[in-house]
Amino acid sequence: MAMVGGAVIARYMLPAVPLVIIIGVSTLRRRVRTWPAIVASVALAFILALFPHPPYGISLEDNLAYRDYIQLHQNAENFLEARYPKARVLTAWPASDELSRPYLGYVTRPLQVVRIEDFTAEQIFAASGLRSNFDVALVFSTKYEPSHPLFERWATWQRWKTEFFGYHRDLPPAAAAQILGGQLVYEDHRPGQWVAIIEMAQIEEARANAKMPGILANSGHRGLSIRQR
Repeated sequence: MAMVGGAVIARYMLPAVPLVIIIGVSTLRRRVRTWPAIVASVALAFILALFPHPPYGISLEDNLAYRDYIQLHQNAENFLEARYPKARVLTAWPASDELSRPYLGYVTRPLQVVRIEDFTAEQIFAASGLRSNFDVALVFSTKYEPSHPLFERWATWQRWKTEFFGYHRDLPPAAAAQILGGQLVYEDHRPGQWVAIIEMAQIEEARANAKMPGILANSGHRGLSIRQR
């Protein structure tokens, strides 16, 4: 599946993992007298590895960081659907699928999506020139980013990651909001991950215009004449 899929991803290996474990345990049982203790130690190591947040980049599927991702996106997209049910949403994959495909379990009905590749400075600046095409932006960390990563100052390692693994830096929420000309209305964080919602100026203007008829009507009681078309 890794060959067909074009990438060596952990979930592609799942069909083979039980076979490897069975072969390993069988070999230990035949060759090592204390094999139960070794197997128990390995099993404990697997369990413990689910919880820590390592000081280097990992795939979110490697431990319970994926659970953090799901909770972050469920909460943010529930907020988005409740507050902006008819909005056009600027975001990137996989949130673009989460918002447009209700069967994934993040929203109850599809929202209109304007998709960009990621939240790098280049992509955000490009999107800022198309503000009329979307009403809100759902921005998030597309990669696990530890607070103090190893090899951060090793320029060669950073170049290798960018060249061979598609590494990039997502703009933080405040910077993205400033470039897009919007206002942060939602933000949440987990270790190495974050998600935020940015409301664009046209929504604020629409709300202000919606309040105007009521304001004018109240003013009419004070002797002001109002012409309606």
